Amino acid sequence: MALTDPIQKLRGIGPKRAKAFQEKGLSTLGDLLSFYPKKYLNRKIMGSLESSTETAVTVAAVCLKAGTFRRIRRNMALFVLPVEEIRDDGKRVRGEMLWFNQPYLKGAFVPGETYYFYGKIAVKNGRRQMYNPQFAPEDRLADFFVLTPVYGKIEGMPPETLKKTIARAVSEAGDIEDAMPQRYLKTYDLPDMKEALTLIHCPETEADVDRGKRRIKFEEALGINLGILNNRNVAGLSEVIIDDTGILERFISGLPFELTEGQRSVLADIVADLKDRRVMNRLVQGDVGSGKTIVAVACAFLLAMNGYQSAYMAPTEILAAQHAENFSRFLAPYGIQVALLTGSLKAKEKATTLGAIKSGDAQVVIGTHALIQDGVDYYNLGMVITDEQHRFGVKQRGRLERKGELPHTLVMSATPIPRTLALIFYGDLDVSYIDELPRGRKKIKTYFYGEKYLDKILDFTAKEMAAGRQAFVICPFIEPSEEMSEVRSIQEVYQEVKGALGKQFRVAYLHGKLPSEEKQQIIEAFNAHNLDLLVATSIIEVGIDVPNVSVITILSADRFGLSQLHQLRGRVGRGQHQSYCFLVSNARGETTIERMKVIVNNHNGRKIADEDYRLRGPGDYFGARQHGFPEFKALNPYEDFDLIAETKKLAAELFDSGEAQLVTYRQQLLGEFYKSLSEISMN
Repeated sequence: MALTDPIQKLRGIGPKRAKAFQEKGLSTLGDLLSFYPKKYLNRKIMGSLESSTETAVTVAAVCLKAGTFRRIRRNMALFVLPVEEIRDDGKRVRGEMLWFNQPYLKGAFVPGETYYFYGKIAVKNGRRQMYNPQFAPEDRLADFFVLTPVYGKIEGMPPETLKKTIARAVSEAGDIEDAMPQRYLKTYDLPDMKEALTLIHCPETEADVDRGKRRIKFEEALGINLGILNNRNVAGLSEVIIDDTGILERFISGLPFELTEGQRSVLADIVADLKDRRVMNRLVQGDVGSGKTIVAVACAFLLAMNGYQSAYMAPTEILAAQHAENFSRFLAPYGIQVALLTGSLKAKEKATTLGAIKSGDAQVVIGTHALIQDGVDYYNLGMVITDEQHRFGVKQRGRLERKGELPHTLVMSATPIPRTLALIFYGDLDVSYIDELPRGRKKIKTYFYGEKYLDKILDFTAKEMAAGRQAFVICPFIEPSEEMSEVRSIQEVYQEVKGALGKQFRVAYLHGKLPSEEKQQIIEAFNAHNLDLLVATSIIEVGIDVPNVSVITILSADRFGLSQLHQLRGRVGRGQHQSYCFLVSNARGETTIERMKVIVNNHNGRKIADEDYRLRGPGDYFGARQHGFPEFKALNPYEDFDLIAETKKLAAELFDSGEAQLVTYRQQLLGEFYKSLSEISMN
């Protein structure tokens, strides 16, 4: 069979199973063979009932009784099997094997016989237990200790059937055409594709798995580096020529505050880019409150004074409006007109704004994704600035760039991104960092408490508000969740906070499902200090800049990623007053404690991001698979950073080669890379 053959050609795949595979996006034999195991069960790893384990182990134990069923509740029965482990030193350790809703187990065990059980060991109420362990009697262990691949779920297909189907696909695939040049296979000691797939799907040892996966990872890493090079190569020379960069100092000297060294360094990088004549593609990363916005204003000033327009795209209408106000405050004294373009503008306002953009009267245009819609024509767009770029994605940014003749691009991000993801996600951009906060800013004191301390936290918050400050209380959910009853909704928290503080202070709530006009009114009231405390969801993560807020309390803090907690914490500490962040959760698992310690003890966004990614893994780091971000089949960017670095030089050689075989291979890898870019809505 060829990799392009439909999956129905495989023996044992009828219309029903073919449909199940197709619903998972698996239509061909090649698709099926690229459906890699999520993990492997190694039942050769032996353990003891004496200790609890984070990973599954195999325990040999004697069945003491045939086992009994215990009714827990309606439609839920527990099968309990008492066992005894006899250790080599003669010590006997008793425990229980537990299964839910598995009636076939009645009569499956013979008292006095030895069985091998595989699973995680837990200790509950002094009892040593395994939940839903796999098992085999001592006299039937031939298949038990075979390294077993575990695949993702295919609806309506038992795991064992799926495993056997994929193993059959490997054997029936025949010779697989491998585009990777033999010289690469030899130089980097990689198996060919047929061998790699066999090692991954039908391994004998964990070393087999590592060798097979390295081949797939190597090619993915090489493809990423080629994609980065290709993106950079597309940019070319810019038609936007900035003759006078010295005028920038006039703007800087006129500011009512001094720029930090970090801000000056970033502006120096940008000026160097503009002088270089290449299209600028630069990312400016800096923690919340580090002063990225004034860098963007300075760039808009420089472009306007050289006769070009700038477009600044913000992720929310609220933030766009705030930026329009701030930009105008700094630029109006120089006669530079700032226009605001959002989806909620009334028809007459929109028509006027579009006319000013087209004529060039509006030299700086600030808005949401409305900036990239059809019907928005720019006079001479010279620079595109995007705020919190990961919320838009590569392709949305590209649409805005195409509104001009190869305008320069500046990306502003306060979201700390692990270096592994930054290499991939922002690989086509040069990166500048603002690593210091403006002078006079104090570190935010951060604490981690259980729910029982919430009353004391609210008492402390009341004292701060009595002194003229404002505060946030953050909840993860808008509505109650049946699955997580311990996590309170925003309405529940609002009622509790209002009951405790509402007589003395002005309290409101804010979440994404409120009408836009109502959200705007609440934010304006909070900005004007007509509200003292805002109970909100993570909607405040971007878009609210109130220097008077000194306390933020984040409930169910374990439900947020560390980078998001760091972003939320950055909503306070923006003024001259000492600020406080209280992380509140009853979760006390080892991982939760470790994660909370990271945020309590660190204020460096990049370090927090690296730790967050290490603890959470490569899954859905941003909370939703981002537009423009590749989906990996085997590569783990955190664990395989060295491999990405290792293939960088090879990618450069491959990119520049004119050899026919290498050109074909390069085109294949680039095709696979761009195909892997997933897409989500800008909303």
